[in-house]
Amino acid sequence: MANPLSFVFDPVAAERDRVPQRYRFLGGQRWWTTPLAIGAALLVAGLVMTLADVPRLLFAYLIGWTFCLSISLGALFFVMIHHITKARWSTTIRRIPEALVASFPLLAIAGLPVLFGMHDLYHWTHAELYDPASPYYDSIIAGKKLYLNTPFFIVRYVLYFAAWTWLGSRLWSISVRNDARPDAENTLRLRKISAYGIPLAAVTTAFASFDYLMSTDPHWFSTMFGVYFWAGGWLGALCLITFLALLLKKAGMLPEVTVEHTQDMGKYMFAFVVFWTYVAFSQYMLYWYANLPEEIVWFHKRSEGGWGIVAASLLIFNFILPFLLLLPRVTKRVAPALATMAVWLLVMHWVDLWWIAMPSMHVAAEASHAALAAGGGDLLASLQAVVPPAEAVHEAVEGPAGMSLHVVQPHLPLVEMAIWLGLFGLYVGVALARLGRHAVTPYSDPYFAESLRFENV
Repeated sequence: MANPLSFVFDPVAAERDRVPQRYRFLGGQRWWTTPLAIGAALLVAGLVMTLADVPRLLFAYLIGWTFCLSISLGALFFVMIHHITKARWSTTIRRIPEALVASFPLLAIAGLPVLFGMHDLYHWTHAELYDPASPYYDSIIAGKKLYLNTPFFIVRYVLYFAAWTWLGSRLWSISVRNDARPDAENTLRLRKISAYGIPLAAVTTAFASFDYLMSTDPHWFSTMFGVYFWAGGWLGALCLITFLALLLKKAGMLPEVTVEHTQDMGKYMFAFVVFWTYVAFSQYMLYWYANLPEEIVWFHKRSEGGWGIVAASLLIFNFILPFLLLLPRVTKRVAPALATMAVWLLVMHWVDLWWIAMPSMHVAAEASHAALAAGGGDLLASLQAVVPPAEAVHEAVEGPAGMSLHVVQPHLPLVEMAIWLGLFGLYVGVALARLGRHAVTPYSDPYFAESLRFENV
């Protein structure tokens, strides 16, 4: 009987000793023990610093967890699109995203605190919001009860991770086993899995973004939010894949990955900097143009006070500067410059998720039963202030139609960053440990030789 723990970490038995020296992971245990140790230390430090402020701890954890989840989802799409388009150029670099997509079982376990902390994270879990006799009855949220309810949320959680784990484990297992036992049929199987995997992953990713992030502010909704989340995750995955490829190459591994391959990854990064901005602007523009009070509250809270500064920083540091720096060819062909841009954009991806989730913290806090409705409860009339956390500051902002919005203002996010880097360190450490058990590149793939000859035109 297979060991369940081995399935969670790596469903394929280690074959490192049978891998030719040229394709073997040569970094040693310190490559994964170091990020694991640093990640564990930072995570514990962040948890200790926020034990007295459970809502802030849970929101920080949610942001860090969705950051890692979004990268694995981006890597999943990278691998599947590679197969469905019969791409040759990226074959030498493909093992890195494959190692990331095998992380879904561990991410499912890591997400359990989100399930246990739903009452603090998601305002819609408060039963009194659905009781017409309660002074806290909210007709808007009550109208979404068929979807926004705890049992169905947990069912969706299980279904999402079942789908992602199935896709990720199959893509990883077939590719890795093909190294020692090459068979052209494996390439066809990977292509078939990708053909149905792409629409399946697209639907589940969109609904997961609605559940884990958008529903922290349950009055607001956006049909573009799933694409917005996907674009950020795809960009984050591209950055991590590129950084790890450059790191391995610098350490004497992955000689098959040339400057031609990393330049193409730089092109991808540039393209999705633009695409993320396009989706973000399109979503904002539609709400700004409609100017309906119940729809613009979400943006209003994130464009006033300190959050307005964060929004401006996203425009400058997640679009304008990366656009200008990644545009020249030389940036994409100089390893230190491209690695710096990859790290920079990973940080900005976290800032983006922080900006999305953190202003909603007061809505989900235990003391915040404040969604009193005006005009028969169809529009949110007031969001009353709650007792602020020790480090957070609430600021009343006059919103549209007289709405008084008490928003948790941004503060130096040392705790949030500690928890994020802690989770990310564990995530990267486990992925590297998994990669170290096998070849670092799919050397038996039928397109491998063509990938070696790839050149940018």
